[in-house]
Order: sequence, then structure tokens, then C-alpha cells
Amino acid sequence: MELRQLKTFLAVASTLNFTRAAEQLHLAQSSVTEQIQTLESDLGTALFDRSRRKLQMTEAGRRLIDYARDVLCLVDEARASVADAAGLHAGALTIGALETLAVSRLPPLLTAFGQTHPMVELQLKVEGSGALRGAVRNGAMDVCFRFGEPAADPDVENEVVALEPLVIIAPPGHRLAGRDAAELADFAGEAFLVTGEGCVYRQMFEDAFPPDRPGRPRLAGEFGSITAIRRLVQSGLGCAIVPALVTLDASEDLVILPWTGNAGSVPVVMSWRPRRVQPQVLDAFLNAARQSLRVLRSSDDRLQREALSP
Repeated sequence: MELRQLKTFLAVASTLNFTRAAEQLHLAQSSVTEQIQTLESDLGTALFDRSRRKLQMTEAGRRLIDYARDVLCLVDEARASVADAAGLHAGALTIGALETLAVSRLPPLLTAFGQTHPMVELQLKVEGSGALRGAVRNGAMDVCFRFGEPAADPDVENEVVALEPLVIIAPPGHRLAGRDAAELADFAGEAFLVTGEGCVYRQMFEDAFPPDRPGRPRLAGEFGSITAIRRLVQSGLGCAIVPALVTLDASEDLVILPWTGNAGSVPVVMSWRPRRVQPQVLDAFLNAARQSLRVLRSSDDRLQREALSP
């Protein structure tokens, strides 16, 4: 039984899909399959039931999950304790984030941290919210950043590190162009573009425009990419509600209106696994992230107040 096999096992257990586990671990699917087969051979029993259309855990696999997490956690704690005793500030950090956060909020943080900790190897991975939570839980990532309310999880520590303001993006020449802000009553029956159900960006729309409130916009279509939605808004297909950071690099002609209706902002959540001995490198990064995102938040607040001022 090898540590890499246990990491792979937890990735498959969290996704119940060999392909997604391989993508999460950045391995070939054949390597993931081989590691699981070797682990099952070593233990003398199947960990996954492959006889059905959807992969399922066997009872043996379910029992192994907690042990695998404990073993990997102890290994991390041992390394952290040794590094602490030796006064080491080297190692590697695997950081995960939603794409919009990865391309806008994290570069200044990673650059500053890399300059002050040149012996630390930083890896940044872009995933969806569910994959991020799973990767932190099973140890594939050290820390991740995502939107949404913190989810209760005894295996994961969550902290809201910023509140990202929401804005309405509308096509060029929209009837509300020139307005200082927008609210629910402005969009009765208006065409809106959204992501699919279950997506954090879709939840932003649902929170801003509750189904039981009059004046709810009509859905013009569901799309799998915020970047695609931004381009479609620019082309005139409809409006969308998005985090303000989505518009930071918007070179195209868009009408951007601060949102003053329901749920005017969305939390930015930082998540990591709690350990008895926190690695110094991870602890330093968490503190750097708090400071970096706090500064960005203060800047956003100032800009939003200026935009709303008469």
C-alpha cells in the first residue's frame, strides 16, 4: 500500500469517476486505473463496484476512506513537524480556484508570496466548486478559493476572506446605459443568460432574482462558461449578473451596472484541511491570502462607493 495509491483512491472515491479523478490528479486515466487495481490486489478485495453503469463504492472501499485520510494527514503532519523543527520554509503548495478567481484575484497573491518564499513551489489548478472541495478534502489540494457560502464539513476549514460585489452586464446601447446602478424592478421580463443549475454562478442569479418575487427576468438560455456569457451579452443576446471581477479585463463594449438589489455581493471562501500540526508554509500562505484579498476588497469597496455617488 503506497501513499500515492491512497491519494488516487480518495480522488476516485470523491468523484466516483476514473476520468474526473485523473483530471483532478493530472494523471493519465490508465495510471489511475492501474493504481486502484494494484491497491485492490494488495488488499485482496475490490474497493469499487464496476458492474453497474455508475461506479459505486464497496463496503471495503467505504471503510478504507477514513483510514486513507488519516494516514495521509499523519504524513503531512510529520513533514510539517520536521520542517518546523528545522526552521524550513520550503516545500510545495497546490492551490485550487475557480477560473475567474484564478485569473483575476490570485496572480498578485501568488507573485508576492513567490517573491517572499522563493523556496516554495506553487501549483495552481483551475476546477469547479465541487471538484475544489473534493480535492481539498482528499488532500489533492492544500487550499482552494471559490464563491458561495461556506459549507459545513468536519474535514475542511472554511473562511470567508472577501465579499465580491455583483454587477449587471448588459449589451451596448442598453436602455439602462448611463444609470449609476440597477435593482430588481429594472429587469422585469428582461432576457438573462445563466449557467446551468447547480453552478455557483447560477445561484447568484437565483439569489438576486428569487422565483417568488415579481419582476423576475426571463431566462434566455443556459451556458457553461462565464466567458461565453460575457461575449454573448456583448453581442446583444441578453443581460447577466456576475461578480465584478469578471469585468476587470473586459475590453469589449459592455454596459456595467452595480447591483443594488437582493444579494448584492457573493462571499469568496478560502478552504483547507485542518491538521494538528499546520505546515509553516501553508500557514504563511493562508495569512498572505487574508491580507491580499482584504486589500483588494477595500479597493473594490472604494470603487463601488465612488460609482454609486451622485
